[in-house]
Amino acid sequence: MELFKKHILFFSGISICTIALIAGLVFSVLAALDLSKKSKSFDRTERNLKRMLVASPSPVDENVIASDLNVLKLSEKLESIREELERGLEAEASIDGVRVAAGIQQYISKFTTLAKSHESEYGPSPIEIPEDFAFGFDRFKLESKVPDDPKEIAMLDKQRDILDFLISELFATHPKGILAIKRQTAKQSDDNDFDDYYGDSSIFNIGSSVTSKVEGAIDTIAFEISFSGKTNTLRGFLNRLAEFERPIVVRSINVSRPNETIKRRLNETDVDLESLTKEELEKLKEEEKRDPIVTENISDFTLTLEYIEIVLPKNQSQEEDTI
Repeated sequence: MELFKKHILFFSGISICTIALIAGLVFSVLAALDLSKKSKSFDRTERNLKRMLVASPSPVDENVIASDLNVLKLSEKLESIREELERGLEAEASIDGVRVAAGIQQYISKFTTLAKSHESEYGPSPIEIPEDFAFGFDRFKLESKVPDDPKEIAMLDKQRDILDFLISELFATHPKGILAIKRQTAKQSDDNDFDDYYGDSSIFNIGSSVTSKVEGAIDTIAFEISFSGKTNTLRGFLNRLAEFERPIVVRSINVSRPNETIKRRLNETDVDLESLTKEELEKLKEEEKRDPIVTENISDFTLTLEYIEIVLPKNQSQEEDTI
């Protein structure tokens, strides 16, 4: 202690130097750590730069401009697709339950009468339909009960309007018969409690792998129509739908072919041709023209169709294009 008091300046200098040394060591370690961190950041940036320089296409001004032009073209293509899907007439819908029920009854009666009185270019040609056929609304054959939910009522009316169009187009192609018509449920809620109204045997569910529905962008109303006829009937129906008077797309087609029907030649009939009058002979020849020796197969066709509704707001799609 006496030594420290005698040489206070000496020991004070030593203390200051010791503190300075420790501080220097601390700052040196911190500087080394910071340098290591900066060095790693530099290496990472250098690697990214090299990857960008060898990228295909490289992010030069020309490629950025080309990319912007591609985005613009894709946006225009998306808009043209939207316009194409929205080109057809929109299905009408009412929320008046009494009016909707009456409309469905009239729809059933209308096509039942048209099927029985149908005519082709060769004359009367009734279209075969099952007994008490309801053309997709089996629940309404004997009753006119409708749900209380306005959205469900509107969906029923919209389905009736779309089916009216589809069946009219099908009748115009002269099918041999209508086998079945089904539609997706009009029920809007997820409540699965049993209700007499939902015992409709004409309800079906379209598969997730078949539907073109896109959540938040495209809504669809699915239908399934089964009919019999010749290949020309199917071709004519598809061609009429392709005119896109309504935004309806065909999602699947199933075909089953029964055995072909053989027709006899005119000169192989049991009729004495010499005893026929000129008018009767001409009639037989006309029938032979209409019924060839081997008629084209009468096939059963089942089509799954969807009515398309675009629900993605235009401003939203434009905002996404600019992101």
